[in-house]
This record gives sequence, structure tokens and C-alpha cells, in this order.
Amino acid sequence: MHFETWFTSADWRRQLGDNHAFCFAEQLAKQTRMKLRLLAGLTLVGWCLIMPPLSQDRQQVEQNAPLSRWDTVGNYLTSTGCKDELAKLTTVISGNINLSVIQRRVLAGKCVAADDPRLHADNFEMY
Repeated sequence: MHFETWFTSADWRRQLGDNHAFCFAEQLAKQTRMKLRLLAGLTLVGWCLIMPPLSQDRQQVEQNAPLSRWDTVGNYLTSTGCKDELAKLTTVISGNINLSVIQRRVLAGKCVAADDPRLHADNFEMY
């Protein structure tokens, strides 16, 4: 039996006669699992490159729309990676005088953390 499985089961109490001196090991195992879950959650947070939606007639960029309506066009491990990609996109278009609606959409793009609550709810104000 795996060590952690043994300590989290009731088997060790039966085998050791419910000796309370070993309770610290069970508590330590619980704390370790909690820390690992927290660390796993923190490492999953990435960055999203998002672009605002277009109006129904597809002629205007809706920059004031809630972020939950924006489209995710890329996912990145770091803020720097996301911002670098956005910079590449905007550099290509920024020299144009007559911008298409798609180019204006790209210029309005943002990088936000993947766990930003504004991405998941309409009740947050646009920042």
C-alpha cells in the first residue's frame, strides 16, 4: 500500500492501536495535499489575449462591452508572452491610415489573467 494512502486510511490506526502520537502524520499529510492543490491551482493560471466583439452589423468594435463578451484569441503562460504577441499584431497594423474594422479590433485587444472574474460575469465594469 502506498505510504500516503496508508496514512490517510484508518488502517494505520488499527495497526498501531490508535496511538495519538501518530496523529501529527495524518495532519501533515492533509496539509501537504492542501498545499499541492493550491500550487496546482496557481500554476494553471495563464493569460488570455482577448479582442472586443463586433456590433451586430459588424461595422463597429464594441470596446465598452463587458470582458465576458470579448473573444479569446490566444492563451499564454505569462503576461509577457501575451503582451509580446499583442505588440507583434499591433505593430503590423499601426502604420495603416485607413483601418478596417478587424484591424481596429486588434488594436483594442488586451491581455488579462485567465482567472480574471470579469471574463466570466457581465456584472463587472469595463476597466
